[in-house]
Amino acid sequence: MRQRLIDLLNAYFGVEFFHNLIPDMATIMVVGILAMSVLFVVRCKKSALSWKHATGMIILASFTGLVGGHLFFLLQNLRYVFHHPALIADITGDSVSFGVYTGAVAGAYIYSLVFPLPLLRYVDTGVSVLGLGIMFGRLGCYLHGCDFGKTSDMAWAVRFPNGSYPFVHQVQKGWIHATDALSLPVHPVQLYGCIKGLALFVVFSVLWKRNYFKPGVLFLLFWIAFSVCRCMLEFFRDDDRGSVLGVSTGQYCCLLMFSISVAFLWIGYGREIRIRTDGVSKVNVS
Repeated sequence: MRQRLIDLLNAYFGVEFFHNLIPDMATIMVVGILAMSVLFVVRCKKSALSWKHATGMIILASFTGLVGGHLFFLLQNLRYVFHHPALIADITGDSVSFGVYTGAVAGAYIYSLVFPLPLLRYVDTGVSVLGLGIMFGRLGCYLHGCDFGKTSDMAWAVRFPNGSYPFVHQVQKGWIHATDALSLPVHPVQLYGCIKGLALFVVFSVLWKRNYFKPGVLFLLFWIAFSVCRCMLEFFRDDDRGSVLGVSTGQYCCLLMFSISVAFLWIGYGREIRIRTDGVSKVNVS
């Protein structure tokens, strides 16, 4: 999709420089990680948390997130990996977002074991900026063409160029010919993901600033909200990510994430999740 956008904009404006203005997926990912990391450190400083430890946590969580995403991809594609064992060592190759999230959280926890820190306050701050990373990540997916949507006749449906992931998928299905210029119109599900990420960023930034909840509650509420939104978006996706009884791997992960988060919220906080004011808790789970 990136090249198609470049060609369309260059043709429309009669110029040749849009290839320098529209970044590739790798650049978008790097920008997203940097923006999220800087904001995380800034918000930690505002919360009287150590910016040095925030930086160290980001570095470790980024590495463990990368490893986690790769491991999840390997587990999800065991048969393919069995015939292509070189993929095991290719840590910068394909990854799965659920593995990235799990790995990053594990990295933050490991860091807190090495350096005794108020982990719950750090992760609360972390989820207040995580939506920003999701937004950039899905924008990168849109430009790259991966994680594409189902065919659609909606006015905002998009067509990907010859050779893109959705184009190849539709050729394999027999829906279009390999010599066609564009794919059939599909849901721009990656852009739906961008909107989801932006919404999560705005909502949880507001909740973080207002400091409504006890430490750890915001972290769990984020994953509850994320899993619900992601599960809904899974219905619009058409890329191969595995399924059992018509339910995608992503939706099973969402169900697991939702269940664990709700369980921890209930067990850890019972009915009282808000910071007490004058001895009275104004918010409860029910």
